Amino acid sequence: MKEPVRHHYIPQFILRNFKREDGYVSYYDCSKGSVESKRTEEIFMTRNLYRDTINHPDEPVKIEKDLARYENEASQIINKFLKEDEVVLSVEEDDSLKLFLAIMGFRADRVKEMFSESTDNEFKEFYSMFQEDGDLTDFWKRNLGILVNCRSLKQVLDNPNIDSPVKAFMVRDTCGLILTGLYFLPVEVRGGEDFMISDCYPAVFDGISEDGMTSIPMYSVYPISPKRALFLMADGVENAPSYASGFDKNFFRKPIIKRDGKTAVFRMQKIYENEVRNINDTLFGCASEGAAFIDKKRIHNIIED
Repeated sequence: MKEPVRHHYIPQFILRNFKREDGYVSYYDCSKGSVESKRTEEIFMTRNLYRDTINHPDEPVKIEKDLARYENEASQIINKFLKEDEVVLSVEEDDSLKLFLAIMGFRADRVKEMFSESTDNEFKEFYSMFQEDGDLTDFWKRNLGILVNCRSLKQVLDNPNIDSPVKAFMVRDTCGLILTGLYFLPVEVRGGEDFMISDCYPAVFDGISEDGMTSIPMYSVYPISPKRALFLMADGVENAPSYASGFDKNFFRKPIIKRDGKTAVFRMQKIYENEVRNINDTLFGCASEGAAFIDKKRIHNIIED
């Protein structure tokens, strides 16, 4: 059986939701400055990104295969948010989806490049404490290969083979920078604007601490279709002034925890054109490779003719 060589750092099950009726996506290529029709298999991928002959010499594509299994599980959870206006998740599903999205950040090509191409001596010296031979690409792949077989933050923290800096990344991205907790808020667009998706995924929106010195993530936005997205909210952001958060207090709707404490109910919230435009501006503005969408006319003329 031929090994897969196109390794996608944004899952195909999400990208397919942005296809036109003809089966292609409209793709803005940052390097060319133009829009092209592309198959989803051709974008947001790097050849042999996860191929690992050091830790898995007998099965170099093991990370990619394990990622595919996790993606299949995550797709079943995300499909609930695509099809339903009121979604019930178990605690295990909530934990698993949060960790999956955190791993999506760690698995990205730009993170791999950060480890493999950094010229910062302090950076390399610090991470080399966890990698005796100084091969930071192997540091990244070795930890990623273990992460993709975890399904909760607890499993990550309990695993002695995951290095402490990586555990810290997962804590930050599943619990928040100041450990107040994170919760999902599903949204649906009202009006003629669409979400786009870019290699800058998710779009992260920060606030400033009371002392004015620290940037604190307020929420991350994961478009899952042109009309729906998942917000991952920092608990407490609803108390931020609207000029900082971009939303009034009525927008923030926490999940309802059922009496059994084992399930939570998430209700779809409306989001409007100007708010979608702000999100798209961030997704497009920080993209280094490209952005995909269905119709250029429905993304507020971000891309000039």
